[in-house]
Amino acid sequence: MAVGIEGRMAAQLDRERVWGQTDDEKFNREIARPWKESAFSEYDFVGRSYSRAEVESDLKKVGEIKKSPAYVRERGSEAVALEYVLMEGVKVHGWFGDSVQSVQKTSEYDDVMNGTDFVVIFHNEDTDEFVYLAIDATTSADQSVLWRKGERTFEKLAAKKMTEIKYFEDPDKNMEKVEMPRIVLSLSPERTVALQKLMTGTSNLAEDAREKFEFISSAENQLIKFINYILIREGFLGEGRDLKNFGEFLEFTSRHGDDLDEKTRKIVEAHADVLEFITLAAPKPKSVH
Repeated sequence: MAVGIEGRMAAQLDRERVWGQTDDEKFNREIARPWKESAFSEYDFVGRSYSRAEVESDLKKVGEIKKSPAYVRERGSEAVALEYVLMEGVKVHGWFGDSVQSVQKTSEYDDVMNGTDFVVIFHNEDTDEFVYLAIDATTSADQSVLWRKGERTFEKLAAKKMTEIKYFEDPDKNMEKVEMPRIVLSLSPERTVALQKLMTGTSNLAEDAREKFEFISSAENQLIKFINYILIREGFLGEGRDLKNFGEFLEFTSRHGDDLDEKTRKIVEAHADVLEFITLAAPKPKSVH
């Protein structure tokens, strides 16, 4: 049966969404495309970190998953747009504060296989070290989808691991896999589209996007939740004694930091390092005179 022009156009849009474009061509041109083109390419790691055979095997796995109806359903225009809205907001508009060194779009392998759309790289000026945060963006209102994305992190933590980014080049040009904390940031399709329009307009998103503060709050809540989870699971924190914020974490480590085993300490410190930067980016209560 012949496919009509509308069918061909719909198929083309579906392919573009899978490859990282939205229905908004101005947004694609000004924001999405530059970010997409900056993504790590798996082939850049051939001969430096991995063999060609391993890279091609990885890409074959990705290709099979991208053909699945479930994957295509999750790659609607708004879902793709939110990735770039967040990257632009964090890097250009300062949503996560001034300590953000860079934002890096991940390879397709790490996007599909490791549930990470991009990595935020913070710079600690005191130690001259880099701190990494993996982010998965979603516009899904389906609680089962959100639960599944969050469950992936808990499963990693239960095995005393963090999210692994296989195709990664750090600011010092080291090309190797890296483990880091991961969070999921969500926003409704309607609000995502509204931010798309703002970002290709003239508004100052650094100040007037209320979503900025919602993302900061969500990041804080998830990071402290993951810290509590690993500490309680490993028996270093009693049930019902959850830490509430970064300040309470500092008090805990001053008393019990030396008791943590090496793997637990690595995970907890990685999450706390990010939590500190996110806490600094959070809006401060206004003083009352």
